[in-house]
Amino acid sequence: MKRAKGEEDGSKSMDIISVLPQEILERILYFLPQEYAVRTSVLSKSWRHVWCARPNLAFSVQTFKGKRQDFLITVDKTIQRYRVQRLCVEEFDLCILVDGSDCESVTFLENWIPLLKHMGMKKFDLSIHSRYSWAFTDMPSVVFGAESLQYLHVAKFVMDQKCIERLVLLKHLDQLHLEQVYIEDAVFQRIISSCPSIETMIIEGCEGLKKINLSDLPNLIYFYFDVVYEDELEEEPCSIEIHAPSSIETINITFGNIWFRKGAEFRNLINLHLRGVDSSLEHMSSCKFPILVWLSLSDCEGLKDIKLFIDAPSMLLFEYQGFFIPSISFGKTTSSWRSELNINYMQINNGYLWFLELNELLNSVSKSRIILSIDQYLMNHDDVIRGNVNTVQYMNGCGIAVVVDRLILNASLSAGSSNLDGLLRICRPRILMHLDMEVVEWLWKLLMERESGDEGDWFRQLWLRDLEQASLEIRESGREEWRSATLSELRKCRETKSYRTRFALKWRQAS
Repeated sequence: MKRAKGEEDGSKSMDIISVLPQEILERILYFLPQEYAVRTSVLSKSWRHVWCARPNLAFSVQTFKGKRQDFLITVDKTIQRYRVQRLCVEEFDLCILVDGSDCESVTFLENWIPLLKHMGMKKFDLSIHSRYSWAFTDMPSVVFGAESLQYLHVAKFVMDQKCIERLVLLKHLDQLHLEQVYIEDAVFQRIISSCPSIETMIIEGCEGLKKINLSDLPNLIYFYFDVVYEDELEEEPCSIEIHAPSSIETINITFGNIWFRKGAEFRNLINLHLRGVDSSLEHMSSCKFPILVWLSLSDCEGLKDIKLFIDAPSMLLFEYQGFFIPSISFGKTTSSWRSELNINYMQINNGYLWFLELNELLNSVSKSRIILSIDQYLMNHDDVIRGNVNTVQYMNGCGIAVVVDRLILNASLSAGSSNLDGLLRICRPRILMHLDMEVVEWLWKLLMERESGDEGDWFRQLWLRDLEQASLEIRESGREEWRSATLSELRKCRETKSYRTRFALKWRQAS
């Protein structure tokens, strides 16, 4: 029986691939994950053993589902077979678990690393984890003797002077990830001084570090630091010094004290995220961030009692979250940037001053698209701004209200009235959002029916006269679009459907 022409052509194409030289077949498998490379053994006889000689190997203890002995034997047999057959291992990717009583795994590592070195290994990626999360294990010193290390992830180990006894110049190491390790300053600085090519550094959940100096890392691109202290009152946060290496693009620090050199220019910095920074950030005012795109400042005590100036002409997104209103101003910015402000509103003594500070912040970002969220905590009706309603003369100093794209008011009904009056005196939201049904009904009466409250309620009279149009909108679960709704319709569907609500507002003075 004759084959169809297409089948014949396909068969010839398969034959052409199958008869390629062994080294080309191995190079093809080089670009496949190891599990897929193994599956090619069923394609034909010529493919059956090709995967056994591919120049890159990857082993993870996780794929052996806890069978540590099987994992160790498989890795060892593979390496020994490559050695006997004089095969080259260009890349070796290993994920291994070790604990204090596990001498066998350390012994295997001691044997594997020198063998791989003599087998032409150019790239070594190692993830070495301690088996137990509740106790630190001493780091095997053989790790830092592997000159071909390119990626190193260490988790749940003690990294002391013993672990760097065999430390060599790790000129290929470009990614270092330390997770829940105990390491002191001297050991850390010794390691990074031997790794001049580091581009990515991640430090999370580590103990022992008091000071980090990144001046020895001229190629650093990405720096991530995240440490949660068990006792924040007793432990001094780690001090981090950054001398503006020309290469750095992302700085992300949580609960560390950062120091910028005065007048530094971060030429390539794109993302700057600071959270829980207690040290003063005043020195940022003299720095230049010519291509900074994203600036995020969250719960930073270092913003208190300072006037911060940000020189970031390329910024597209500014984020702030905190329990106080910072004094921040910006230089020249792009024409299409966004500000997301999340203010946690707590018990305060001088309400009108809080609104003046918020007004100042809103004015400083008035050229951006503003999303303002007010979260209220630990307040009752007597704590709010009601006591300052008669201070209209102070609020008049706020000038023209700032246009806000969205105002999200997460407050109880008892306090919401006074807060909303003050907020709508200083800003003009296009969208007013709140998820609580009780507040939605109250806002319906206030916005849709123009109930101004007491005749002496000066705040409400000031902003109600500027409100031209208001409409209640609803978005049901599974739908993207918002649609107009009535209050009675909302009451009917709230028991049976998942939905979100908002008020769309149009102001006479809003642009």
